[in-house]
Amino acid sequence: MRVVVGVSETFSAAHFIPGHWKCGKVHGHNFKVEVEVEGEVKNGMVIDFYELKKILKKIVDKYDHDLLNKYIENSTSENICMEIFNQLRERGLNVVRVRVSESPDKWAEIRL
Repeated sequence: MRVVVGVSETFSAAHFIPGHWKCGKVHGHNFKVEVEVEGEVKNGMVIDFYELKKILKKIVDKYDHDLLNKYIENSTSENICMEIFNQLRERGLNVVRVRVSESPDKWAEIRL
């Protein structure tokens, strides 16, 4: 049986959207990242929550209290979401969902 499990992590960062009438100015957000992976249950788990959270934290820690545009030129929520998704997949995780929220009422999400 395949099961989906998830974790979340937060980070604070500044960014700007090049050419945007409002968001072209440097500003910041307290981002929330939610990740779900799917797999077979082995020894009672799909993946240890501690391990999944450690992987996600390592990814987002490099963005914390930094300028996102140093890493993602056009740092929209959509592009941040795709970057985190790709980094998780590169680590061999069967990611089925990544959501990046820049505020409680604005987010981008990849769902497979």
